[in-house]
Amino acid sequence: MTSNLCSMSSAPNSAVEPESVASNVAKPEKMLAGFPWVSAIVLYTLSWGWSLLRPNTLYWDDWEGYFNKPAGDAFKSVTKMGRAPWAGFLEFLLLNIGTWAVTAATFVAFFAISIFLFVILRNQNILKLSQTRAIVVAFLLVPVNQARVAVSIFDYTTSYFLFYLGWFVLVRYRSVKGFVLACVILFLSFKTHSFLFFVLLPFLHFCWLNKLRLLDFKKLSSAHLQVAIIAALPVLYVFARSVFWPPSESWQDYQKPTSTGLLTGLWPVLIGLVVLSAIGWRKLKQKRTHLGFTLFIVGFSITALALFPYFAGELYVGYAGRPTYLTVFEFRADWRSRHQLLMPLGLSLSVVGLNELLKWRGKNIVVTTVLVISVALNMFWGSQYFLQSHKQEQLVELFKTTKNEIEIASVEDQTLRFNGRESTFRGYEWTGFMTLAGISTDRPGCEALPSGSELTLKSDTSYLQALATRDLGLYFDVTPCSEVLSQNG
Repeated sequence: MTSNLCSMSSAPNSAVEPESVASNVAKPEKMLAGFPWVSAIVLYTLSWGWSLLRPNTLYWDDWEGYFNKPAGDAFKSVTKMGRAPWAGFLEFLLLNIGTWAVTAATFVAFFAISIFLFVILRNQNILKLSQTRAIVVAFLLVPVNQARVAVSIFDYTTSYFLFYLGWFVLVRYRSVKGFVLACVILFLSFKTHSFLFFVLLPFLHFCWLNKLRLLDFKKLSSAHLQVAIIAALPVLYVFARSVFWPPSESWQDYQKPTSTGLLTGLWPVLIGLVVLSAIGWRKLKQKRTHLGFTLFIVGFSITALALFPYFAGELYVGYAGRPTYLTVFEFRADWRSRHQLLMPLGLSLSVVGLNELLKWRGKNIVVTTVLVISVALNMFWGSQYFLQSHKQEQLVELFKTTKNEIEIASVEDQTLRFNGRESTFRGYEWTGFMTLAGISTDRPGCEALPSGSELTLKSDTSYLQALATRDLGLYFDVTPCSEVLSQNG
C-alpha cells in the first residue's frame, strides 16, 4: 500500500523548475482529485484510532480541569492564563454531549487538516501529484503529538484545524470575501500562541502566489494591502490580548521567552535560512538545485520554525546531560509531545525530500521506511494509552480494596509501561482515582502519618500479555511507615 501511494517520478536528477503558479483555481469537483483516500484512511486509523476504543477516558490534566467540575469551569482557568475568550468554546459544547465527542472530533479534525494541506500543496506546480500524496500521508502519520488524546489538549487541536483551514481559504479562494474569511480564521487560530510565528508560512505562500503584482512597485494593488493585513494579524492579536484578556499575575511568566530559550530556538532557524539563501543565490545565478535537497531544507526550516516558540519559552529544556534538541524526540516524553503540534509539515517535507535524494532504482525507500516506522510507533504508543485507560479503571477497583483496611500515606507507581509515553500520574490524577474509589485522598507521607503505609503499584504482567488480555495484574506492595522511617532514620 505504501509503495502505491508513494510512487513518484524516478528521475534521479530532479531540479527546481522556474517557479510559476497557475492563476486559475481548480474546480470544486477536481479539488481533491488524486487525494490518497484509501492509504490515508487505513494507515491513519491504524495509527491514531486507538483512542476511539476507549473514547470516554480522562487523561493527565483532564482530571484537574474536568473531573467532578461544573460545566464551563475550564473557562475560568483559560481566562486566568490569558487565553483568548473563544478558547475552549467548542470543547465546552462537545463536553456537554460527552467526552467521547471530543475524542471523535479530534480524530476527524486531524484527518480533515490533511485534506486542507493537500489542496494547499496542489496550489503550485513545483511538486508532482505523487510527491504531494506522499507528503500528505507522512504529514498524517509522523509519530508526534500523542498528547492529542487528552481533552485538555483539544483547544490546541482546534487551533491547528483553524490555522490550516484559514491557510486553505487564503490560497483557494481569491475573492475579497474569501480573503476576509481567511484572515478571521487565522486570527482565531492564534489562541494557541505558537501560531503567531507559524503564520509566516501562509503569509509567504500568499506572497508567492501574488509575486508578480507585489513586485510591481510602480502600481500599488490590492495585493499590497492584503499582505500588510496578514502581517498585521499577529500584532493585532498581541495588542488585543494585552488590553482585553491579559493573564493573571500568577500566569505572567508562563510561555515567556528567555534569552537562553531564544538562542536555542534561533540556531536551527538561522541554519535553515543560511542554506535557503544559498539555494536562492544559486537560482539567481541560474544554477539548478536538486528538488530533493530543496525540499529537505525547506522541511528542516519549517520544523525549526515550528519548534522556535517552544524553545524560546523553555518548554523544551535539556536535563540529565541530554541536550535540549534531543529531548524533542525522546521516547519517554510524558505529556511533552504536545509541544510537537506544528512539526508534521516540516518533517513530512524533509522525508519526501530525502526520499528524492536517496532514491535507488526508482524505489521510494526512505518514504516507505519512515511510514512503516511511524505506523509501528503510533500503534505502540496508542496501545499504551489504551492500556492506561484500562489501568485507571483497574486502579480504582484496587484502591477500593484498601478501604477501612489500609491508611495510605503515599503511593508510588512502578508500572509506567502501561502509561502513554510512560507518563507519570500527577497528584490530581491520584486524587481522582481515590475519589472514585470512595477513600480518603490525603497522602501526607510517612513522616506526617507514621501509622500509615506506603503503597507501591506493581504488576508481573508483561506489556504484550496485558494488551492481549486487558488484565494488567495490578497489585499494591504495602510497606508500613514504621519500616520506611526506620530505614530512612
